[in-house]
Amino acid sequence: MARKVTDGPIRNKERTKGKILEAVGKIIRTEGYKGLIVNRIGKASRLDNKLIYLYFGNVDRLVELYVKSKDYWNNIPQDLIDEVNANPILEKESVISIMEHQMDFIFNSEELQKILLWEISEESQLMREIADGREEFGETLFKKSKSTFRNTDVNFRATEALLIGGIYYLVLHARANGSTFCGLDINKDKDYKAIKQTFGRLVEWTYAEAKKQQKKHEKEKSKK
Repeated sequence: MARKVTDGPIRNKERTKGKILEAVGKIIRTEGYKGLIVNRIGKASRLDNKLIYLYFGNVDRLVELYVKSKDYWNNIPQDLIDEVNANPILEKESVISIMEHQMDFIFNSEELQKILLWEISEESQLMREIADGREEFGETLFKKSKSTFRNTDVNFRATEALLIGGIYYLVLHARANGSTFCGLDINKDKDYKAIKQTFGRLVEWTYAEAKKQQKKHEKEKSKK
């Protein structure tokens, strides 16, 4: 029986790339994005700077790979993706599940919190590309919601913009300084659950209002 290979050029290459990526995360957590320069990355990884260029081409490409790997939309559970893809329309339960996972992921990822702060505090081509990528993914969801909100004045996009923006701000506010917002501290389990319960209700109300308006529209249409 052949002995399992635990080392070699390929394994060593992946291990080295992993160390460099881990160094990027460490710098983002401790220094923020301004610390992402080649010398600091090399020092944090305890590897030769030349390896950064060898395996990633340049620092920008390295940071791009790391940031994309940490973004929420690239970490949605596969079962949830399968659920959405299998359905021709976007059900309210899927919307709520996505938002719950999103809030949990951001709340527990110090790196993503720093990345979001970077995104809103400084003009950056990389951050613009990341944001555009999120928009592309979101667009696939909005397309599935068209029939649900057709012939109503319910703006599902506006609803989601407010809810997702609220999640971002509440998490960043709570994790950055630990203070309350509207008397709520989502670092406390009770308040965290209250926020999740509330945005779930808001999504349910949004869908219910759309259904109500569509019934009214059909009723008026049948009278003509």
